[in-house]
This record gives sequence, C-alpha cells and structure tokens, in this order.
Amino acid sequence: MYWTQKTGNMEQTLDIKNLCVVRTDGTQIFPVVNNIIFSIEKGDFFCLVGESGSGKTTLALSIMRLLPRSFKILSGNIILCGKEITAVDEKTIRSVRGKLVSMIFQDPGAYLDPVFNINQHLQESFHGNWPEFQELRIKALKEVGLDVEILQSYPHQLSGGQQQRALIAMALINNPSLIIADEPTTALDAITTKQIMALLNRIRLEHNPAMLFITHDLNLALNVGTRIGIMYRGYIIEIFNPHRENPRHPYAKTLLGYIEEKQTNGNFNADFVDSFSQRETCVFFDRCPERKPACAKKIPFRWYDEKTGIRCIKYE
Repeated sequence: MYWTQKTGNMEQTLDIKNLCVVRTDGTQIFPVVNNIIFSIEKGDFFCLVGESGSGKTTLALSIMRLLPRSFKILSGNIILCGKEITAVDEKTIRSVRGKLVSMIFQDPGAYLDPVFNINQHLQESFHGNWPEFQELRIKALKEVGLDVEILQSYPHQLSGGQQQRALIAMALINNPSLIIADEPTTALDAITTKQIMALLNRIRLEHNPAMLFITHDLNLALNVGTRIGIMYRGYIIEIFNPHRENPRHPYAKTLLGYIEEKQTNGNFNADFVDSFSQRETCVFFDRCPERKPACAKKIPFRWYDEKTGIRCIKYE
C-alpha cells in the first residue's frame, strides 16, 4: 500500500520545499543544491536532467539521507509520504529507506557486495519476516526478468544487465512508494539500456509508485518522463510536461541541439557551483546564446501552475 500526502487533487509522495545543500572543507561552506522546490505524485515518472556536477545525485542522496560527511542539508524540507524526514535520527531513517523509498544506483557492480550472493542482498534489503521474504524474493526476481537460480549467484558471476536487474529487484522487494533511479543505464549497452528503461516504465504502470529518474540524456527523458526537471549549477531551471509542451529554457534547448552555445567562459565544471552564490547573474548567463543585459541578475523560478515553471527572465 502506498502512503501519500493529498493536496487538492494531487497525491504527493515526495514534496521538496526550498531545499539547500552545502559542502564544507572545514573552513568554508559552498552551496551545492539551491532552493529546490518540486513534488512528485503517485504514478509520476519525474525525470531530473542535467550534466555532471549539476547536483542531481546530491539531491537524490539528500532524499535518501545518505550524503557524504562533508555535505549537509542547510535548510528546507523533505516530506516523504506525508512524513517530514529532513532531520530525523538514523534509526528512523533506516526504517524509511527501502520501505518507503528505494534507490537504484548507476554502477551496480560497485554497489553490490562481492561476498554476498543475490539472495543475501535481497534479504539485507527486505523489511519483514522470513515467510514473507521467501515469497517476495521470488516475485521480485520474476518482476525484473531473472530466474530463481540466480539467488545463489555472486555479483561477479552476472552480466552488467543482470546486476542492474538484481539491484532493481532489491529496490522493489518492499513495494516502496518512491523509487529513485540514478542514471541506472550509464554503464550498459544500447540494447540492455532499452530493456531496463522498458522494465522501469512497466513497473511504474503496474505498481504505480512515484519515480525519480536521474539522467544526463534529455532525449531519453523525453521518451519516458511524465514531467522533466532541468538542473543546472545546483538549481532547477525548468520543469515541463513533455506531453504538453517543449522545453523553453535556452539551456534545455542546447541539450536538445536546437541552438548552439556561445561559450565565453570555457566549459562548465562542478567547481563553478561553489562560486555561483557569490555572483549576481542568471545561473546560465555565461553560456546563454540568448542573454541580454537585463539577465545580469539572479532570476527567481516562476511557476506556470502547480507542476511546471521556469527560471528565465523571458518568462518573468
């Protein structure tokens, strides 16, 4: 059964309000994720798109409360199934992980413990009693297209696609309300990628969880997303419905190849996230081919409605 927070006509599984995450080196504090606001409903396939270093994985790890020690949630709220989890203790968050929210990581070979077989991995992920586990482990494996015999296999004995399917089975075994998939096809070939994406979409349609899918590939997101959030330098700069409209932000257009960038300050790198808070320009100012003098200020996010919006002066 899915726990949801009802707001109007929406059933919100995840609600993030003004979330800010920082990194510290012991002497200074650097912003990494800035004023993030969005929600994901039951059955929603929300795709978060952005290049490396934009803050996508940091946002996902914040929801899971698995941030590295040098990172900290500075402010804001993470509400999962109506429960405020931003600052709950470790014992409480352990009861949430796997049960209410599960995460599929991008490198299953690195995530799976080489000394555990698949049965032990599933057992470690499961919240419940032994008789239930006996039944649900088989169901989870069948769900992702794996044979029962694989239970006794170790990660090194599996292909990359099988490892990812095993990881998805671990994420599914507790029937979570929210599934986070962090670039789960990055290390896979094109055919396996297509199979994994079809599997994730079928899971959404049949089991109706909320899904947060993280990718750097906007074209991939356009094929599966019910809504797409574009992330850049720690900010969400656009949220749109791909079935209803095309992306409008100049950065989203460059991702699709609609327009060519005019780079004036070199290629983007993750270090720029640390310095942006000290700048007083649009977050995309340095690379925007459509910039004007009026863009030399910080631009707030403007909502079109309760689900979509943009951070661009053209739409203020």
